[in-house]
Amino acid sequence: MQMRSGVGTKSHPVRLLGILLGILALPALVGLGLFSSHMWLVMTDQAGTFHHTTDLADLDGDGDLDVILHTVRTESEFTAFSGATLWINEGNGHFVARDLEEDGGWDSAAGDVDRDGDVDLVTFRGGAGLRWILNQGGAQGGQSGQFRVDARIGAPEGRDQFGSILLGDLNNDGQVDGLVIGCCGRAFTLDPDDDTPNISWVWINEWDSRDGVAPHSSVVSALDGLAMRAAALGDVDSDGDQDLFAAVIAPRQGRNTNPADRVIVNDGSGNFTDSGQRLGEIDTTAVALGDLDGDGDLDALVGSDRGAVVWINQGRAQGGQEGTFAPSEQKISGGKTSAVFLADLDSDGDLDAVVAGPRQAAIWWNDGQMAFSESGQRFRYSKRYGVAIGDFNDDGRPDVFAAEGSSDHRVWFNQGDGTFQTAP
Repeated sequence: MQMRSGVGTKSHPVRLLGILLGILALPALVGLGLFSSHMWLVMTDQAGTFHHTTDLADLDGDGDLDVILHTVRTESEFTAFSGATLWINEGNGHFVARDLEEDGGWDSAAGDVDRDGDVDLVTFRGGAGLRWILNQGGAQGGQSGQFRVDARIGAPEGRDQFGSILLGDLNNDGQVDGLVIGCCGRAFTLDPDDDTPNISWVWINEWDSRDGVAPHSSVVSALDGLAMRAAALGDVDSDGDQDLFAAVIAPRQGRNTNPADRVIVNDGSGNFTDSGQRLGEIDTTAVALGDLDGDGDLDALVGSDRGAVVWINQGRAQGGQEGTFAPSEQKISGGKTSAVFLADLDSDGDLDAVVAGPRQAAIWWNDGQMAFSESGQRFRYSKRYGVAIGDFNDDGRPDVFAAEGSSDHRVWFNQGDGTFQTAP
């Protein structure tokens, strides 16, 4: 099941006049130290008005899943605001919202960075690199579920770009590492024709209880110049390490304008190389990895503005090379897709699909052989909402969660047969 997610505080709207005055006054503001980190001038082509990511983790150590919702909002061609809400599950899927008291950043993810048994947060902050926000339980000796900034790691190249962060053990040493996925051009520029290409990079965790986070990061040359709206980690070639399926879009300008998705292979040490595969010819906006045909290898569900499609791993049942993908005949209809999820929603032992757009999500049933049929069920919300899938009431069945910042949320609980009901 693919889950992902966010951090920061909310920013106030900026009008066009304010933008123009801000541009003219920027050098003076920077010199005086008055420039707010909550406002950026951005070139995020195809970003849309709202971009949401979600991640799931037990943030407060009470045994149930909480939700980290990160939202980036673009109000005009040149402005963006970001913020995150921690939706804390108080049991049985009853949530309360808490804004994380840190400045925005573009994306966040949850993982035990300091190896003390509780879940920390990592925020990607563009050219400023990564920020660790440590859970104050565990080794910190405070209250679990309370967070404090501890350390920062600079990017290997100081390009202030939009992007996202994935966490996973990339070098098989038992520690949580990070992979930054570059997207959509510069996050801070005064030049609308700035074509500085995106970079993606790896941070290998060498946490030391005395010295904290070690500054070990490197550019992933296999992703040089690519713009990726989403990506997923998974062992696609079954060699025991985490590979990357990159959902690529064609940037407005820059070095790499081929929108074909990529499979980037890990050598087991956190070094990634291009498999040479070029999958599809349209901008991909979302991806989830899972075994869709029950043969033990990872297939891919990818979304775009035209709906979703399935890419079949050619290992195992297909008799080909593991980690090599071919298109299936299955096409999942629908319009613009902002997120996709895989989970066994009807308790029949295979992974079903949830395809989420800006205003609603739909379930597609899997027959176990990657033949998907539409369920007819719809989960409706607005473009202000981000979506997550997880077992929120501890009954062993995946539920559907949607939230708008810290102001509103909805939960649809799985009834066990694949039908869903909201809480009474």
